[in-house]
Amino acid sequence: MTVGRTSPPEPVSSPGRRTEEEEAAFVATRSRRTLVRALVGVSVATLTITFVPTLTSSATPAPSLAEVTRQVDALNEQAGKANEDYLAARIDVGNAQRRMSAVQGRIAREEKNLAGVRKDIGALASMAYRNGGLDSSLELLLSDDPAEFLNRSASLDQVSRGQGASLRKAQVSQQRLAQDKLALAQELGGLKAAQTSAATASKSIADQVNKAKALLSRLTAADRARYVAARNARAASALRASRSALRSLDSTPRASRSSSSSSDGGGFTGGGSASGRAIAAVAYAKAQVGDNYVFGATGPGSFDCSGLTMQAWRAAGVSLPHQSRSQYSATSRVSRSDLQPGDLVFFYSPISHVGIYIGGGLMVHAANPRAGVEVSSMSGYYAGVYAGAGRV
Repeated sequence: MTVGRTSPPEPVSSPGRRTEEEEAAFVATRSRRTLVRALVGVSVATLTITFVPTLTSSATPAPSLAEVTRQVDALNEQAGKANEDYLAARIDVGNAQRRMSAVQGRIAREEKNLAGVRKDIGALASMAYRNGGLDSSLELLLSDDPAEFLNRSASLDQVSRGQGASLRKAQVSQQRLAQDKLALAQELGGLKAAQTSAATASKSIADQVNKAKALLSRLTAADRARYVAARNARAASALRASRSALRSLDSTPRASRSSSSSSDGGGFTGGGSASGRAIAAVAYAKAQVGDNYVFGATGPGSFDCSGLTMQAWRAAGVSLPHQSRSQYSATSRVSRSDLQPGDLVFFYSPISHVGIYIGGGLMVHAANPRAGVEVSSMSGYYAGVYAGAGRV
């Protein structure tokens, strides 16, 4: 398995002298292309390393296999948190783009409305010019038909009132247009800030990957071989354990799952009946056991933690955001004792990991690049870092 070198999103280049609207449209279009390239870069950034033989310096002793393994695992965890930051920033970019589009739409409507009001004002001004002429008192004296003058005066008064109303409309429209242009500038600043955050998080993922690669390259050839063998053995063992757990769960009568999970030590005693959609989500997650963990991936064949839960519920017809904290916000809170298959379970503070509960005190989750998608007990380690659960 190889490490992909991530490519952080390109910074927004200076578009030269543009109007605020042109600047916003330019950035909104460019940011979509930037995010696609950034996600592609991140999605291949796993911490599984291709080993290239290198000569170790006699002046610098090679690190021990145990120390390198420990450091690589720590880098895995740091990269996972950076991946969550990247996904959050990507959501912020998408939201900023939608808000900018809404403001741009309002600006276009206000400009069209203002142009219509100005046209009305011009027509009224022309009518007033044609119907005007002499001073009203002088025209009254010269008029052979006073009734005709009075009719003309009423007409001019109506024109004057129409001009006043149109001018007020124009003033209101201009004020709204100015406010929307200010809002557009603010949204543009928010978009650039979100893009910067995404680029920073993407670079952080790449840094952790490169550090892990450098550490492993310093191992002796014999230690590298042992590292690969141990990694493969762990993966095979985890897959066997996951499949065994699934067989055991599927063969356990539903009514006895709650009592069997009550002694797990973590208080995860839920075992109620799942809805039809939850059953579909759980079935999807189970089918992915053994797949790879890849930062930013949403399948098929590779997932990160929130990518797996997002796709599991998408298979059930429900849309969730691709980020663990956002999924927490999008779901309803559930107690440990009320967990049902299909509920999402969240870990760490701040939340940076998510899995899908499958009953019997077990969850399916994309654990990390070393373990991939596996079945884990929610007792022990995961009970200690448990942050809450959510029902879709």
